[in-house]
Amino acid sequence: MKSFFSLALALCGAVLLTGCPDTGIICQAGTVRCGQGCVDSNADAKNCGGCGSACRSGEVCSAAACVCAAGTFSCNGECVVRDNDVKNCGACGKACAMGEVCEAGACKLGCTASPTSTLCGTSCVNFGTDAMNCGACNVKCENSQSCHAGRCTYDLVAACFSSGQVVGLQASTEFRGPAEALGTAPQSLAALNGVLLSLDGIDQRLYQARLRSVGGRAFAKLLEENKTGSAPNQVVVDGQRVYVVNSASGTLQVLGAPTVNVDGGGEVGDAGISGGQALTTLSEINLGANTYPQGLAKVGNNAWIPLYGGFGAANAGAGQKVVRVDVTDPTLPIVRETIDLSTLNLKPFDGGSPVARPYAILARNGNVYVALNNLNATTYVPEGPGLLAKIDLLSKAVTVIDLGGDKCLNPGWLASDGVNLLVSCLGAAEYSGAPDFALLRTAKSGVVLLDTNDQRRGTWEPSCPAGADGGPGCTPILPSRFTVSNGRAYVGDQNGGRVFVLDIVGTQLVERRGYFGDAGLPISACAPDPVTGIANVSDVFAVP
Repeated sequence: MKSFFSLALALCGAVLLTGCPDTGIICQAGTVRCGQGCVDSNADAKNCGGCGSACRSGEVCSAAACVCAAGTFSCNGECVVRDNDVKNCGACGKACAMGEVCEAGACKLGCTASPTSTLCGTSCVNFGTDAMNCGACNVKCENSQSCHAGRCTYDLVAACFSSGQVVGLQASTEFRGPAEALGTAPQSLAALNGVLLSLDGIDQRLYQARLRSVGGRAFAKLLEENKTGSAPNQVVVDGQRVYVVNSASGTLQVLGAPTVNVDGGGEVGDAGISGGQALTTLSEINLGANTYPQGLAKVGNNAWIPLYGGFGAANAGAGQKVVRVDVTDPTLPIVRETIDLSTLNLKPFDGGSPVARPYAILARNGNVYVALNNLNATTYVPEGPGLLAKIDLLSKAVTVIDLGGDKCLNPGWLASDGVNLLVSCLGAAEYSGAPDFALLRTAKSGVVLLDTNDQRRGTWEPSCPAGADGGPGCTPILPSRFTVSNGRAYVGDQNGGRVFVLDIVGTQLVERRGYFGDAGLPISACAPDPVTGIANVSDVFAVP
């Protein structure tokens, strides 16, 4: 049984590409040969279901079929926006009279509904949000992109560690866009000045890609990139500072950027198209041998970093701590404080002797919360319930929160909806032996929700019926990192490449996209590696 961290390391030797015969062209997982390149025929509107099979105007490609895009409806075989289509104003076939325009589904003499309503032909549109007129008349967002402040982009991005790709998702429809290559193993995502930052766990690079779509394509890799330390695990952006936590190197790397927006539109020359956001490493502080820092929570001028500890019992003691690094001067970060977690009551099971193994961290309401894997130091088997360490930022007092061993073992990631705290639980995972190390099953995994009083309320236990994947069984689900956006949690799966969607209803979690969700099956975000069979969603990021 392994934690998320050890599983990620085990994947580093995986072969990520598969070749197309007799061509010399290499197509990544989930893509197929098309002309002199490769396309994702499951989600590419220009090659939907096959090479060169293009969808019509107003359509997007979902599961290899052309369907009406978000906000459009089928009227006489065409996808139209009934809110502003003068021939189908408010309903199919309801045409406005000569000289009238269509606004908000009603025929009018002019665009008067709001200050942002602009006339395009005979339609009243909002350039800031209209995906068919994004930023200007007739500028259409493609491939399930949305219109954000007059620019076409995705609402969410999933990182595919095992196939070296990133995938955009649309929140309203939960359609995904085409998988785009970005490095070898994207591990953690963030955004800076309209540029997507992708921290690559194998290449040891911080890559950049366009967030804004140009010519229908998003995530085109930019030229700017930065070297990181070994096994980089998380990237965090705060203002114009970028923080990278390098696990195997045991370092915190601080990078800086000029205050200029280069979002892919060429607003500053062509920098956003061909170059990217210039970043410089301002400093790198070593946190010690065998510390294996895992994440970062930025609070004011301080970076709070959990130290996981080295592999095996002999090196575990170098971790089991949280350090506070003063980054007031980004060129000279200083460790100001160390909080020891090794003496906490980890509530071991009978016969167990776990160590804390602090992993993810999140700042919330004057505290930082740290996920404690609570594992055996040698075998990495959970030997106590899922726990959080809650550190009061003023008093530095530490409180242990029991997530309940009946629902949560091996907590892995934290996020908040602004009120509640959500925790993903990796559970007790059982793997086959060498050489495959295939995941066989998990127990006590899922997501738990804590209310404002840190009391467990809602829970979600992932499961799927036999035959759900077209075979006799079901690919085991291993929750990973996730994000919360607009009242929904988007939970990555680091084994089957899926994204599960949960509605946050008060203090309860209701499966929306999953094997028992009302809105359909989980989103198939990442294609499995053809050699290992693993499809690892390593991060899910909400585009600001």
